[in-house]
Formats: sequence, structure tokens, C-alpha cells
Amino acid sequence: MKKFLAVLWPFLVAALGGVLLGLCFAPWNWSDLVWLAPVCWLSALWLGVGERRCKRKGFAIGMVAGVAFWALNLKWLSVVTGPAYLVLAIYLALFFGFFGLFASSVGNPFRGERKARSRVELMGRSLAFAAVNAGLWCGLEWLRGLLLTGFGWNGLGVTFHNRLPLAQGAELVGVVGLAFLPIFMAAVAVQVGMRLVVSVRTGRIERHWDFMVAVLLLVISFSYGVLRMSMINGAPSEILRVLLVQMDIPQVAGRVLWKGADVHAGYEGETKKALAQIDAKNADLIANAEGEVELEAIDWVIWPEVVLYGALLNGGEEGLAIFEPSNSTIERMREAGVRSLLAGVWEVDAERTEAGLRMREDGQQYNALLAVDPAGELAVHRKQHLVLYGEFIPFVDSVKWMGDIYEKIAGVPWAGNLGRGTGAEGFVLPGAGGEINVIPSICFEDTVPRVVRKFSKGSREVIVNITNDGWFGESEGSQQHFQNALFRSIELRRPTLRAANRGVTGVVSATGSLVQYETGERQLLEDEEGKPFVRGSIYGKARIMTEGGPTLYARAGDWFAVLGFGIAIAFAVGRWQLERRKPSAHSASSQSMTGEELS
Repeated sequence: MKKFLAVLWPFLVAALGGVLLGLCFAPWNWSDLVWLAPVCWLSALWLGVGERRCKRKGFAIGMVAGVAFWALNLKWLSVVTGPAYLVLAIYLALFFGFFGLFASSVGNPFRGERKARSRVELMGRSLAFAAVNAGLWCGLEWLRGLLLTGFGWNGLGVTFHNRLPLAQGAELVGVVGLAFLPIFMAAVAVQVGMRLVVSVRTGRIERHWDFMVAVLLLVISFSYGVLRMSMINGAPSEILRVLLVQMDIPQVAGRVLWKGADVHAGYEGETKKALAQIDAKNADLIANAEGEVELEAIDWVIWPEVVLYGALLNGGEEGLAIFEPSNSTIERMREAGVRSLLAGVWEVDAERTEAGLRMREDGQQYNALLAVDPAGELAVHRKQHLVLYGEFIPFVDSVKWMGDIYEKIAGVPWAGNLGRGTGAEGFVLPGAGGEINVIPSICFEDTVPRVVRKFSKGSREVIVNITNDGWFGESEGSQQHFQNALFRSIELRRPTLRAANRGVTGVVSATGSLVQYETGERQLLEDEEGKPFVRGSIYGKARIMTEGGPTLYARAGDWFAVLGFGIAIAFAVGRWQLERRKPSAHSASSQSMTGEELS
């Protein structure tokens, strides 16, 4: 039994670490467990793996941690896919496995023959191994966001969504780079913990300077965040006043349970209701005022993804036209006093005929964001990052059974792959005393930093996201989506205006906060229990920065993660070559570092 436990404990501890990380995200949001989860993994990988077959065992331990995390974290996908979501969980666990392979072998500071070192050498070695493991982790998260169209959700940095001072460094290194700190701290803690065990046994208690350096790094990160939040909140800005509308329309997978006409009527009615409330408030202000008063007004009205059921015809140079009932809805909103309207619509390629614009037989269809300015001019942004098996299926035209699988899951026939938008132009709308550059994103695009950041080019910018998480009912999927999305505001230092049909609707400040700085009001549409599944609207105010160009992250992207990954690979190659020159260091009698060697 004792021998069995000796073999099994690393896997149990690694699985525990995966579960602890899962609890950091919605619906639990116990974010501080992010400091403990990697301690579990590294303890298992460094202390539970010997010299022999360390790579194979390390990879297996990492896979166990990854499967435990993703199986818990992505259970909301089962609303649509059932247990098939575990296939995705196993794929994503591979990145944990590769980390385990590295950390248990070339990244293991306790591995191989070692000699006594001075305190300075010991501290440098400890910090170096901590940094190289943390750098690799950041690089693997970066790769995860790229491969197979990318799924970069729920990295370690995302756990800082409710620890905003620690999240502010995302403007420098991106949310992926924020993962460096938990891994680095955990790596130092495990090494110091082992030395403390030896110190207790030998009776020699010493200072651990590497731990002090790690704590100093944490303090610097926190202090930087507090300073930057203060600077951003005090920066010159103008107020953009917006109305975000959400109808919380139920659906089963991809099938919306309301008719198109009812959807239009719902959004029109909720918008007119909010406009009437603003008018009534202004009337009260005027009636009770003794001097000049500042009246409330709405610059933009934003509706969610694909709420307009009349398609937008795009003829390129031939112009734009929109089918009914969308055209009538837009006209009624303009008559009601809406200055600028942004809403989701299906866009299709069109051509000019004698009867006007008509859909092209060979044309593509797109998931698009339509903007109507005060003059009635139309602008459109096509979605660029398509969801695998939601908006496109590879080889579906030649492999019929792939479309059949979609129909079984979604309950509706596969309608064909959507077209993919290109470019980084965005569009401009009036508001906040001037023109505002819109950084557009649709659905899950707000969780893909590389897509959103390319639209940030100067000052007076705002991120607009329209989405619909109705596929996943009232699960935690929509909340996890939002937790990942709010980091775009921090990375780019631009507020986010977000309208969801079913999900999270609200205003995110340039610091990632949901609280309006001047008033302390929470700018999120939610019910009395704090749940986002509610019909209604929210009148929000976004502070548009009038100064300051793109952030370091907007300019350089995931440079930090790429650098960390490159250094880790170079370190692995260098250590592997060094070990080849010293085969005696890995003889059958060689073991992992013992307590006496650590002392």
C-alpha cells in the first residue's frame, strides 16, 4: 500500500491543483487559489518524479492536472455537446502535459547531481529555474490561443479579473504574460519550502533571498497596478453616453425560440421604454432646477449579435441596402430619437441589377456589426475570428457527416460556412464631443487579443462587442466569456461597451472595472441576485480618453510570452547538450536531489 501511494501521490496532488484552478473561475470565482494550484503541480513534477522516465511521467502528471482543470472548467459546454466536450478538455490538457514534460526534466532544479553553492548562487539558480518555467507556461498559453484557430480562454492571468491591481500589467505583457507571476511565485515557494525542510532537520535557519525577491516582484506588480489605475482614472477624457439593450431571448443550441418579428418588436419596445425614462428624468430636472442643468442624453444605442432579421446586402462599390424588417426598425428608431444605432445583422454579398441590389448566387454570408450614424449612413464590420463548428466546419462540403454531427448537436441543419472578414479599419461614429474610433468585435472575438488589438491606433477609441451566449443557457459560460473579455480594456486602455442577447451586458472601464469612477455605480445589467440573465437595458457612461496612443501591448502583442517561450526552449536545448556531455550524472544510481544535497 505504501509503495502504491508513493507512485500515486504526484498524480493526486496534480489533479488537486487542476481542481483548485478550476475553482478560480465562474461560477465559483475563488481567484486567490491561483497561487496554490501551481504549487501543487510543481511539487508533483519536481518531487514526485525521479531520474528514470521523468519525461514520460512528467507529461502524464501534467495531463492529469490539465484534464482535471478543463473537465471542471468547461462543463458548461455540455449544455450543447453533452460529454463530447471532454474531447476538447483532453486536447487542451496537452499543453499542461508539455509543461509537465519540461518542468519534470530540464526545468527541474532538483534533478541530477548537484554541488554545494553559496547563498548568491543558490538564489540565482532558484530564480532562474522559476523564471524559465514561468516563461514556458506563458509561451504555451500563447500557443494555445493560436493553434487550431485558437482557444485562449481562462489562462492564469484571467484569474485576476477581480484582483484589478494585479491585472493592470496586461497593458505591457497581455493577459497571457500575467500568468508569469503565479508560476514564478509557486516555483520559488516550492524550492524554498524544500530548503526549509532541510533547515528544520539540520537546525540551520537561513534567510531565503529568492523568496524575498519573489515577494518584491509581487509588491511591485501590485503597486504598479494601483498607480496606473489612479493615473487612468484621472486622465483627460470625455463622456460617451450609451444605452445597452438585452432581451435575454431563450434558445436551444443555435435555434432561437422567438420569431424574427418578435425579436424586432422586443428590442424596439425596450429601447423606446428607456428613451421615455430619460425624457421623464430630464423633465423632472427642468421642473426642479433653479439654474442651468445638464440634461441626460444618449449618444449610442447598442443591440446584441444578429438581432436584425433583415439581411444587409453589400454590393461593395455599388453600396449597401438592407432588407425588411430591418430597414423599418432602423427608421422607427431614428424617429424615436436614436442618434446612432449599432446592432448585429447577417450580411450577404450582393450585385447590382436593374431591380436594384440582389444577393449573389455565389456570394458569402457574414456575421456582421452594423452601425447607423445620425445621418442614416451605414457602416459595417464583418466578423474575422470564426467559431469552429459554430460558424465554420473544415471540409464540410466534401465530408457530409461533419454537417450531420452539427445538426444533431444544434438541432438545426448546417447552413454553410460563414465568410471571414479582413482588415483593421473599424469605423467612426460621432459622440462625446467629437468623433470616436470604434474597435469592433463580435461574439467570442473579444476573447482573442490579437484580433481586437490591431484596431487600436490612436486616442478617442472605444471597444464595442455584440454577442449572444444563449447557446449555453444560464450556465457559467457567459460569465467566463466576460471574465476573459474585460482584459481587452486593460490591454488597450480603452473602455468596452458590451451588449449581449443572453449573457453579460455592461460597460467596462479602461482599468477593467465595472464601476463608474465618478459615481461609484456598477454599470452591469443584472437582477437582484447578481445574475445577468435578465431583460432590460442599462444607461451607461464610458470615459473616452482624449490623449494617449496605443499601449505597448497594442503595438507589440504577446512579445513577453514569445520571449519567455524562446528562452525556455533555448534553456532546454542548452541543458540537454550539457547533460549529454556528462553521462555519468545520469547513471542508474543517480537520484533526485536529497535533503543533504539541498543543505
